[in-house]
Amino acid sequence: MYATLSYDIITGARPVEDVRKALVTVFEGCETCDLLADTFIARMANTKDFLARTQALKQVASDFTDQFMFVFTLHHSGAALRSNAPVLAKKIDSIIKD
Repeated sequence: MYATLSYDIITGARPVEDVRKALVTVFEGCETCDLLADTFIARMANTKDFLARTQALKQVASDFTDQFMFVFTLHHSGAALRSNAPVLAKKIDSIIKD
């Protein structure tokens, strides 16, 4: 399984770098691949893993009210992901195929 994450980090009361650090912490130990500056894919071990990371992302949004918004979507292994990022094709394939 893999998940796609699209997010916005907005300038606010707390430093943007603090928001980014909190986001990175959610995905420690997880294989990821950036698609854009604010979009990436991540390998998910199972639905429980996805739900735990979803809760962690909700906590980041709560901790940084009005500074962090996200859409996190789970996909089955091998589900098509259309990308025009040929340089990353091998890494993307390694995440979505398992």
